[in-house]
Amino acid sequence: MHEQHGDDVEVLSIAVDAQGAEKARPFVEKAGARFTTLVDERNLLGRTYGFKAIPNGYLIDESGVVRYKRLGGFDVRRQDTASVVERWCAGQDLEENAGHAAENDSENDEVHALFQSGQELYRQGKVAEAAEQWREAAALEPANWIVRKQLWAVEHPERFYDGAVDFDWQKEQIAREA
Repeated sequence: MHEQHGDDVEVLSIAVDAQGAEKARPFVEKAGARFTTLVDERNLLGRTYGFKAIPNGYLIDESGVVRYKRLGGFDVRRQDTASVVERWCAGQDLEENAGHAAENDSENDEVHALFQSGQELYRQGKVAEAAEQWREAAALEPANWIVRKQLWAVEHPERFYDGAVDFDWQKEQIAREA
């Protein structure tokens, strides 16, 4: 899709991974991405826009106005998403935004502070302490999948970085908690 519309549309991908670019790079390379990919190690976008899961998609016009957003489940390989992007590229008006409403509240602030604290500890090589901060954040906000996945990825890297992401394992963890 980027190759088809590259002259008309700027594509920017942002990976959320507290462990940094070296963990995201293999996924970008495997996908053969020919557009810019940044890494948000501190989950600043989640904090700013209030989302708690990925992937998300934002279509922003040349004036910086968000014309469409989908929180969770944005995947251009899916026909419904591809159709929205095609209409956007063709200059057509888009229907209302999709996805859950973003929330910014005091609980989210505490969760974000714990996430950031954990990320700083992780950067200092204090992995166990970082995981403890993320566990506390996940306990405060169990539906925050960004926090959960960072914790899981640090504690079980083989489920995330050795080949394909193990989504079945993640479902098992969720079922175990229920």
